[in-house]
Amino acid sequence: MMLIAIPFAGSSQCPSNKGQLELALSYGTITSDQMNIGVQDNNKTRTYNPGNAFITVRYFLYSCLAFGFAGGTTNERGQYTDPFSPSFITSTYKKGVTTIALEAYYVYFFRKYLEVYTLLGVGPAFTTNTTITNPTLYAPGYTTATSNDGLKFQYAPIGVRIGGRLGGFIEAGIGYKGLINGGLSFKIGPSCWWKQYK
Repeated sequence: MMLIAIPFAGSSQCPSNKGQLELALSYGTITSDQMNIGVQDNNKTRTYNPGNAFITVRYFLYSCLAFGFAGGTTNERGQYTDPFSPSFITSTYKKGVTTIALEAYYVYFFRKYLEVYTLLGVGPAFTTNTTITNPTLYAPGYTTATSNDGLKFQYAPIGVRIGGRLGGFIEAGIGYKGLINGGLSFKIGPSCWWKQYK
């Protein structure tokens, strides 16, 4: 409940973002995919998943409210072991997830070169799984590939951006971008900050 209340706790003092386009590049870790798969699950061990990279394009319809699209990918590798002989790797796998989401971005606190905001996103995720079995004395190795789609969400109750047209940001949330997501963003379009603070 506290996470939901945080975005509405501060009074809005907004910049002149209206009419601006913002481009952002970010990296996140501890994503929903990483949280859903434990370190060990049915003899499945994740060996590699660094997080994800996203590119976001948003447009400010109002001074404090923007909508946009985000797209990103994450890759994971791991292995399966024999339940009766855990030291024997029966197969390895590769998993790739591509997410495309619609996001709403609301700035609820502003000072010169400082924005505090909240973000909510939802969109489809396209997942591919490739499993390669190890050959044994009794059977040759083979490869299988599967794919599935589904919806993913991101809710970041608090994010902080520091800078002018070019700025850095960091967000705390949960979902497809991860518990911690940060990067750089650049705003394109009209601005009258200099009129407010000259």
